[in-house]
Amino acid sequence: MNTLNSKTLLALIVSTTLLSGCGDSSDDSVDASTPDDTVATFNVVTLDAATNTSEAALLDLLSGSTVTDETWQVAYQKSVGFKLNGGSSGDGEVSACIAHQYTDLFDANGDAVESSFEALTASSTLTDFNRVDSTYCTDFEFDEIETEIDTDDWLDYNATTHTISAKEGNGWIVRSADGDSYARVKVDSLSSTTAVFSNQLWNGSVFESAVNSPGLDLSSGSVYWDLETNSIVTESDDWDLRIVVDGFDYSIQVNGGVSGNGDAGVAYIFVNDVDDVTDPTSKSEVYDYFVDSASGTLSSPGNYGPLQYNVGGAHKMWPTFTTYLIKDEAITGSSLFKVQVISNYGEQGDLASANVVFRYEELTD
Repeated sequence: MNTLNSKTLLALIVSTTLLSGCGDSSDDSVDASTPDDTVATFNVVTLDAATNTSEAALLDLLSGSTVTDETWQVAYQKSVGFKLNGGSSGDGEVSACIAHQYTDLFDANGDAVESSFEALTASSTLTDFNRVDSTYCTDFEFDEIETEIDTDDWLDYNATTHTISAKEGNGWIVRSADGDSYARVKVDSLSSTTAVFSNQLWNGSVFESAVNSPGLDLSSGSVYWDLETNSIVTESDDWDLRIVVDGFDYSIQVNGGVSGNGDAGVAYIFVNDVDDVTDPTSKSEVYDYFVDSASGTLSSPGNYGPLQYNVGGAHKMWPTFTTYLIKDEAITGSSLFKVQVISNYGEQGDLASANVVFRYEELTD
């Protein structure tokens, strides 16, 4: 990771190919220079989330460096998104708000406006970035978990009898936490206290005959299930699926992304139904496996929060140049940072996708 203080850039124009697809060069360029009438105090840092895509890369804004401990404030994982070290996404006390955004990037239908994205550069947005201070917002939000399997995907509620049951037609292809095993999973039966899953393991050639899981006790609020051993386990074990009961919310988490340290995921399938999947490793049947992600301030305004994918049909990431205020209450003095993503392809625009460039500054809260 390279850290660059902008004070060294006062007379320098850095031309970059910011919006290059998948790290390849393009005709788009970025002027990251500082206007003559601007006193710059920000820093620029590149977070390498491309080398290891199996887990999030963690950024400590105080030191401007990648860390592996709990001192981070913001993180990014390729194909998953950004998250904060707080709420459901981490053990810290980090929250955020949107301080400034460009309102013409999306039309009334929520579709990206290519010309508006093309008009924004690191240089053209710098004045707006510098203008943001600690007074720009007061309501800070912690992250929550956005699960791949929501309550509505597998549970029906009867308003007359006030009972719940397994939704007809539910089912998923699930990759296990070790990343090497697969199963066709369905909720077979459900009551307010117990869930039973149907489990068909993939043996490398075919899905085996379905077996039912043990009754998963929902009364404790959280229960973990290992697909391969078909057993109830603990959080410290190699679990694959977790049911979390919170009031009327019955979410199913996978051991991957923000929900766990494993490589479990839920398949996005090309075929009509999970019963039509004959090979969970075939790209003609399964597009990819998706993990649980963070939902919060850094989920907006783009489909990857600070980044928007596929603007104008180009398969690359475009920064929205949104400025966020990020607050870490675990730091003495409740440190506050203003943060803006200005590239997904490194400072020169010539690196692989997921080399995320942050422009940031510590503020007085």
